[in-house]
Amino acid sequence: MIDIICGSRKLQITPYERQINPDYYDLINVWVEFLLPELKTQFKAELNLFELLRLREGVANIYQNLLSSRESPAVYFKSNEKMLNIAFMKIHPEHVAVHLVLMPENHTESVTLIDNFYLDQSYFPALLSGLDEIINWQN
Repeated sequence: MIDIICGSRKLQITPYERQINPDYYDLINVWVEFLLPELKTQFKAELNLFELLRLREGVANIYQNLLSSRESPAVYFKSNEKMLNIAFMKIHPEHVAVHLVLMPENHTESVTLIDNFYLDQSYFPALLSGLDEIINWQN
């Protein structure tokens, strides 16, 4: 499970079902919750294991580059239905910008929620652990 609390916002991603497919194409269904003081949204999304592994590798790379004060390429993730899109961009030696786009319904006219926030290196061990938990989660 991923649980990011940053200021007054909270993003929680919890796995609840895994569809086994060959060659890293497993699909992991998750429950996404995003809370602000003025807004709460909850919806289901489908994540591809191969893309989750790439996300984990990219986030680990950003974390290592935060620790060593080196530049790092941005990391982009889109869920299968593009309902959960997240980007991590190192913008400062000590901070990463997170750009979040949520579409709670799987159609072009869905309400779209866009938010930006910043994380420092203290968030990354738990974020990586949460990604590992989702990647290794079994029904």
